[in-house]
Parts: sequence; structure tokens; C-alpha cells
Amino acid sequence: MTVVAALLSIALFLAFGSSGAQKLVFNPAMSRVADHLGFTKRSYQRIGGIEVLAAIGLLIGLAAKGSSVLAIINEVSAGGLFLLMVAAVTLHVKKGDALKYIAPALVLAVLLVLELIFRLA
Repeated sequence: MTVVAALLSIALFLAFGSSGAQKLVFNPAMSRVADHLGFTKRSYQRIGGIEVLAAIGLLIGLAAKGSSVLAIINEVSAGGLFLLMVAAVTLHVKKGDALKYIAPALVLAVLLVLELIFRLA
């Protein structure tokens, strides 16, 4: 794994770990977002749980060598989070949200693709 892939994995772990934790705790800001997007508290917390587990999967991949199970966990986690970000962008666009609400998911999606590219290169 290259240094760039490792740094991206760490940055993405921090981003998705904190975002997922906020969804799990369901703080007031997350409550407003969930209401706006049409999610129940329980379903939004499930999304948070998926984000936290996938973030851990990204971190686990730091210890990976070649095509080991740990490397596969990292790649599956990154791919799953990418699909989650595509769904988030799609949902925000359908809701007619401004670019400032769509941009975080877009940036994270690009970083996830870059992490996979550098990992697999």
C-alpha cells in the first residue's frame, strides 16, 4: 500500500467514524437532516452504524499486505462507502438541496475512489 492510500484511509476513517458516530448519537443537527431527507431516527442510526463499521474496515486495511483478507476488507469498505455517498448525493439532488449540502458527499466519494486507485495500483 502506498503512503497516499494509507493517508487517505486514515482521513476517511476519521471522516466516516465521526459522521457515523453523530448519526448514532442522533444529535439535534442529525435529527434535522434526517427529517429533511425523510429518514426515521432508527434508519438514520443504522446508516451511522454502517458508516462506523466501514470506517473501521478502512483502518483495518492499513495492516494489509497484497491481496490478504484485510486488504479485501478495506476495499469492500471503501466500495460500500462510495455507494453510500452516491446514494447521498442522489437523495440531496432529489430534495433540491444547494451544492453546499451536496459537496461533502461528492468530495468523500472522490476521496474513496482515489483511495481505491492508490491501493490497487
